Amino acid sequence: MARWRWSGDVKRAELIQLRAEVDPSELSDEAVVAACATGDRAARGMLFERYFRDVHRFVDRMRGSDPDEVDDLVHSTFVAAFAAAARYRDGNVRGWLYGIAANLTRTYARKEIRRKRMFEMVAELGEPVRALDPDDRHLLAQLPAALEALPHDHRVVFVLVDLEQERGSDAARMLGIPQGTLWRRLYDARRAVRRTLTGGDT
Repeated sequence: MARWRWSGDVKRAELIQLRAEVDPSELSDEAVVAACATGDRAARGMLFERYFRDVHRFVDRMRGSDPDEVDDLVHSTFVAAFAAAARYRDGNVRGWLYGIAANLTRTYARKEIRRKRMFEMVAELGEPVRALDPDDRHLLAQLPAALEALPHDHRVVFVLVDLEQERGSDAARMLGIPQGTLWRRLYDARRAVRRTLTGGDT
């Protein structure tokens, strides 16, 4: 693999090749993305390894469908990221990948979409959703079905902010929407999720 780093301010940085060997773990995310833009296969593999779990979890929570579909969307996300790597500037690489995945889940369609398998959400969350009572563990187990019932725009903000723990300002930037729009959608999504899980409107 070619060895890359960023020189100077990230916004004005130029990609230059290092002559000395560099431990891949020392390369910044931005340097890896820049190397991806040159077609470097090793860099693409490195980006995939660093963020596969995050993207897979995000898509799994978004789609509400079978594992094969989730895998296809994760693969498509990275293919799209490699193609768009030259246009990446600076910021949160994980958030950039989430933005790509969110757009793909909006447009992705199949002839038949099977109901998403139920999975152990409690184990994956690590901590309770802020919109729910921390003691309502039995409700969290029903969260996948509640998410599937949300419109895409509401589901994506709920997943980003309440499950992935992204800041509202960062999530709004990822999705290209005003913060006010994000918070309104999140409010509606939280109410809808709680209504589905508890049968109430609190």
